[in-house]
Amino acid sequence: MKNILIITIILAVVGCTPAASETPVKGVGFFKPQPEETFIAGSDEVMDVWMKYIDAHNNQDIETIKSMSADSIYVLGPDGSEIKTKEEQAALLEGWFASANPKWDAYWGMPYKSVPSGADWVIAGHNLTQTIDGKEVKELHMIDGEIKDNKIVRFFVYSIQPKTE
Repeated sequence: MKNILIITIILAVVGCTPAASETPVKGVGFFKPQPEETFIAGSDEVMDVWMKYIDAHNNQDIETIKSMSADSIYVLGPDGSEIKTKEEQAALLEGWFASANPKWDAYWGMPYKSVPSGADWVIAGHNLTQTIDGKEVKELHMIDGEIKDNKIVRFFVYSIQPKTE
C-alpha cells in the first residue's frame, strides 16, 4: 500500500511538471543582421575545445590545428586579412611560428549559444607574446569563434597594443 501511495505521488508530480519543450528559450542581446537572434550561456565543453586549440597553437602543432579546423574555416585577422581554408591557415601559421614564436595566454573566456539557430560560440581574451626582430612584443587579442562538431568553423580576431609600463 505504501508503495502504491509513493508511485501515485510521483506520477502526480511528474504529470504536473511542464515539459521543457513547452517553454521557449529566450536569449538576451542582439545581432543586427539577424534581428531574431539572441544568446544564452553555452557549454564549458565548447570552451574546452577552444582551449585545446590554443594549446595546439602554443605547441606549434600544425597537424592538431588542422584536425581541429573545419575544411572551409574562415578567419578574419585583426588587420582585415582573411583565411578561407585550413591549408591557408597552416601555411600562415608555419611562417608565423618560425619567424615570431607566438604564444597565447587566455585570461578570460565564455561559451555562448545562439538562439534560435543553436550555433555554439566562444568569446575569449588572450595575451599574445611574440618575438619580432629579437624583441618581445605583446598584444591583447579578443576572439569570437564558432565551433561545430568539435571543429573550429570560423573566428574573428580583434587586437590592441597594451600600454607599456
